[in-house]
Amino acid sequence: MAGLSSLLLILAILALTPAVVMGGFLLYCIWAYCPVIRRIFEERPMFLPLKLTPEDVGEPSEFRTPEGLTLRGSYFKARTDSRVGVLVFCHEFLSDRWSYAPYLDHLRDRGFDVFSFDFRSHGASDVDPSYDPLQYASDHEVDDLKAALAHLRKRPDRDLAGYGLFGVSRGGGTAILVAADEPDVWGVVTDGAFPTRGTMTAYIVRWAEIFVRAKWFLRLVPRFIFSTLGDVARAGTERNRNCSYPSVERAVASLAPRAWLQIHGGRDVYIGPDIAREFFALASEPKELWIVPDAKHNRSRETEPEAYARRLGEFVDRNAPRRPLVEVEEEAVSSAFGRFEDSARPVEAGLIANVASPVTG
Repeated sequence: MAGLSSLLLILAILALTPAVVMGGFLLYCIWAYCPVIRRIFEERPMFLPLKLTPEDVGEPSEFRTPEGLTLRGSYFKARTDSRVGVLVFCHEFLSDRWSYAPYLDHLRDRGFDVFSFDFRSHGASDVDPSYDPLQYASDHEVDDLKAALAHLRKRPDRDLAGYGLFGVSRGGGTAILVAADEPDVWGVVTDGAFPTRGTMTAYIVRWAEIFVRAKWFLRLVPRFIFSTLGDVARAGTERNRNCSYPSVERAVASLAPRAWLQIHGGRDVYIGPDIAREFFALASEPKELWIVPDAKHNRSRETEPEAYARRLGEFVDRNAPRRPLVEVEEEAVSSAFGRFEDSARPVEAGLIANVASPVTG
């Protein structure tokens, strides 16, 4: 009997040893690398986003967030006799509401109203003194977009059929997070959207390949180790910046039955196409993925303006609650879509300025 007990003890020790070793390795990595990961995660991008001088300022509007901040937006009515639907534009980090024009203004000729607004601490909206935003979608951007939808629902001309959301980069992630919870959102279009956790994990893996010379060792490290390091580092940022970064992956998995068109640059070195494809795979039908071969981050529209206008128009026509009453001439759409100057982006856009290029090539 004593021999059996000893054998069981030895087997238990052997069984627990890998778990203890893995746990110790994880704790060491958290202690050694999470401060570095957090510092890089909090780097603000070194780029000038799309900025335009508006030709049409629309109908000015104001609304308040749950915290009492005043956000400002503009409502642009369709240039047709009747309305097909309402689209809400979510601008990229450091941009503002006027950047809607190159993306959505041409859809007003197809019967769509467009509402565009400035997120907190952007454009003409109030600055939130307790929150320093980053290029990742947080609960504050989610609150802002939900407040925008609540504002639209109170308009005398509100659309009882619901709303379509369009978001660029961080705005795209915000649109997905909100759409998954709002039953009156009928469709989502994103350009350059990305999952916060998935993007962090991909970057951490690539950093490890740079700093760890033993490639065979990295192949033995379970992927959850890298994900956990990102989670711990991100939690520190959340405490420091008075926010949380909701799971965009979980939201996109709950997006159906709302239709989703995901647009992404094939030469995006910041959010690689592999990240975009993995992100897309999480969603259920109906969904569409368009990888624009020669486009960089947030540059798909500039790279393929005619195809961009056509695909966007086809998507909203197909999924809007009402069908367009008139056919829009393709040549007219292309002409209107391409009239905005690309000089509004003087330098290359990026998410993590000091590490993205050497990491992703």
